[in-house]
Amino acid sequence: MHAGGCSRRDPRFFGPKRSKSWRQGSGAVRPNRLLRPIRPRDAKRRLTKIADATEKFFFTEMTRGGYPPNAKSLFRREPDGTVEVLNVRGDMPLSSRSYERPNYAQDVIKRATRQYHVAEEGGVWWIFIYLGDRPVRFQDFAGTGDPRNGGWAMVNYDTIPGEIRPDLGLAEGFNGECFLKGTIHELGHAFGLPHVGPNSALGLGNALMGPTTAAYAQRGYPMAEHVYLTDSSAAMLWKHPIFSGSAVKAVHLPSVRLVDYRPVFNRDDDTVRISGKLVSDQRAHSVVLIDDQGRPSDQYWVQSHTARIGTGGVFEIRINKPAKVSGHYRILFCFENGLVTGDGAHFTFDHLGEIRKTYTFREAGFQFGD
Repeated sequence: MHAGGCSRRDPRFFGPKRSKSWRQGSGAVRPNRLLRPIRPRDAKRRLTKIADATEKFFFTEMTRGGYPPNAKSLFRREPDGTVEVLNVRGDMPLSSRSYERPNYAQDVIKRATRQYHVAEEGGVWWIFIYLGDRPVRFQDFAGTGDPRNGGWAMVNYDTIPGEIRPDLGLAEGFNGECFLKGTIHELGHAFGLPHVGPNSALGLGNALMGPTTAAYAQRGYPMAEHVYLTDSSAAMLWKHPIFSGSAVKAVHLPSVRLVDYRPVFNRDDDTVRISGKLVSDQRAHSVVLIDDQGRPSDQYWVQSHTARIGTGGVFEIRINKPAKVSGHYRILFCFENGLVTGDGAHFTFDHLGEIRKTYTFREAGFQFGD
């Protein structure tokens, strides 16, 4: 059974994500297992602030991009407004180094489902790992998922003193010190988002699904403390069951065929306009084009462009001031059932089945592949 079988409000499936604290206290490091592990102080309050900042960021940025979520909240809350947290403890001591890599996410989820009697399938799990106070920390952040099957993200729980500020940017002040951008970046992967780089011409700073704050600043780009959500990421999230707030009875794979593909370079206004038509048995609301600009392995910096799909499946994407390089366009369609795919068969964030189109730049202009 997959997530589509239940209402969004059903706590067993695509309900608001469950935050969890995977805690390995200092007592567990010692040979004497009778010592109680130390639980992070005030963890629930900090996790609630993280949840508040996450909701504000996604709701504000998706609305700015023209994709306002229908859901009013992303997280299940207690009556007092604090976020619901499931605490799970590991068996191994910290000295075993068993918790350094994110290869035990499924073990955390299985333990949580048994301990709290919640269903495992279809949910999005945000797992906070507490191994101890700095300099001890969980380093290998990771996340994966898709709208059909749910997903998980594993991040470090940080105990450094300070206050998460939902009213500030994700990399401003203390938010930056505790790596809030990276924490939410991995949750984006759990939703199914791929890496997408920032567009410095927009003057909005770094992209959530782009490089780390440090890497962005090292390249000399401005406003490193500011983070935004690209329109492409907003389009991919818009119909995800958690953001649409709708029950999805079934998530069927769509048929996908791109016809009438026609890219045109206009030297006068320095634009590339790409028109085409989607032929499918299901409705899609947007098309996303990812431009690797000849550096496909530099995934944190790829540029993205988004357009709405009109009546009959037609669309036109406009690229302003395209880089004068040779590379590839990767085309994806965002469907009303929440899936994002290029070929109709693949829809996970690391394999979306993109339709690939080549382009080559010479002094005479662009040459486009079929």
